[in-house]
Amino acid sequence: MVQDPYTYVLPDERIAQRPVHPPESAKMLVVDRAAGGITHSRFASISEFLRPSDHLIFNNTKVIPARLFGTLNDVGGYAVEIVLLRSTAQDEWSAIGYPMRRIRTAARVCFSDQLSAEVLPSPSEDRLRLRFVTNSPRATFDLIQEQGTMPIPPYIRDGRGDEQDRIDYQSIFAQHTGSVAAPTASLHFSDALMESIRSSVGCQVDTLTLHVGAASFQPIMVNGVLRPPGEEHFHVPADVQERISNTKARGGRVVAVGTTVVRALESAARGINGGAEGETSLFIQPGFDFKSVDALVTNFHQPATTHLLLVEALIGRELLNRAYQTALSTEYRFLSYGDGMLIV
Repeated sequence: MVQDPYTYVLPDERIAQRPVHPPESAKMLVVDRAAGGITHSRFASISEFLRPSDHLIFNNTKVIPARLFGTLNDVGGYAVEIVLLRSTAQDEWSAIGYPMRRIRTAARVCFSDQLSAEVLPSPSEDRLRLRFVTNSPRATFDLIQEQGTMPIPPYIRDGRGDEQDRIDYQSIFAQHTGSVAAPTASLHFSDALMESIRSSVGCQVDTLTLHVGAASFQPIMVNGVLRPPGEEHFHVPADVQERISNTKARGGRVVAVGTTVVRALESAARGINGGAEGETSLFIQPGFDFKSVDALVTNFHQPATTHLLLVEALIGRELLNRAYQTALSTEYRFLSYGDGMLIV
């Protein structure tokens, strides 16, 4: 097991605070695994690096406006922040919060005069258990979506999402609600770019679902030990798996758009939960044997994260370091709203 996750110095000014428009105008660093070469391009030109036999796979998860700001009404209106992780029962959610210790000892979090949540006993020290209540005739989840903000990471405007983020932090493939972070690699793809790929290359395109969990919000090292990314729900439809098998059989490349797609595909390939749908705790790190994925579209990730371990597993430490240092020295924009890489 790796004990020294790859890290690098990332200046604050290199962290993108808004995406570029149109999204395909973002820079794209092309990394050739076999030759070790690095090429500069843009996502608008990605078709130049794809083949008709390629199979592009996207994540169709939809991000919940999962960040809520409220007060603890039993301690004089103390301001707190909640990030919902997943629904566990009717109107009940697992969540994280800031400050966690203060919230855990409270009775209720008030978000508005219509929406509040009871703080229930939680079996986990790093999770909250909340039961939402309302005096409105409207559905509780509708109120959550209305009053919540998009859970952009804290390195983007201190995590304070606005109405523009409801557009920018959602991919064009978003269909199934359930994520608390965007599969950011797919944010570079517009309808116009997809039409261009289909018409000029003709490669196959499919989607799967992996609902992104709390890994993006939590440290990778806990007491000097690597912390796995945690369970996330995935679904790879049977017909998609069949088409992927056909692609592999005829020598085509499976191109995963995003680390979440990699995790879902490799979970399915290993028969986790029958290989179709369920929870996966698969931890991809150096030494991993990729069974499905041949190429990857991914953003530039935070230093020392599980996402970087996954990329290192695919291309090795030396090439990973060269790619990141090249991007840093040539004014690439980093993280969720930044530029990205195509690894072939």
